[in-house]
Amino acid sequence: MVEIEVKKIPEQKLAYVPHTDSFSKLPEFIKEVGELIAENNLEAVGLPYGSYENDMEERAETTQMFEVGMPVKNFDIDGKPAARIGKLGLKELTEHTVIAARHKGSHKNFDKTIKAMVNYAIENHYDIVGPITEIYIPTTEDAPIEDVETEVHLPVIYMGPRN
Repeated sequence: MVEIEVKKIPEQKLAYVPHTDSFSKLPEFIKEVGELIAENNLEAVGLPYGSYENDMEERAETTQMFEVGMPVKNFDIDGKPAARIGKLGLKELTEHTVIAARHKGSHKNFDKTIKAMVNYAIENHYDIVGPITEIYIPTTEDAPIEDVETEVHLPVIYMGPRN
């Protein structure tokens, strides 16, 4: 059974790199974002994430469209907010509400977690208004896949009961 909660995500500054590639390369893309953040004297203040709007099962393995990033403390350059530093995109995310669930294990059963979250949204009068975001919970490199956890977010707005 999937435990689901509704939570507020505070305003954040994000550093990210967009990709059209295989989602299986995620570990190297997370490492790349971390290195770009460090090289540009930015300070990561949260966990890495992957965000995507396309259905992963409907696109070819090597043409998945997603972004990989991390929250950062600040991205002002010479006192002015920047939008990009080379390959690294920079953006501000406003406070928003998400339906959140923890997925444990491989992505083989990931669709069950997403379906449970979508059903929760429908049953509780929420509209999904943005991309799926996965927050990657730190683990050891030798941790078995069954122990790996991902927090999944679906941005929503409450619509109230429908007549």
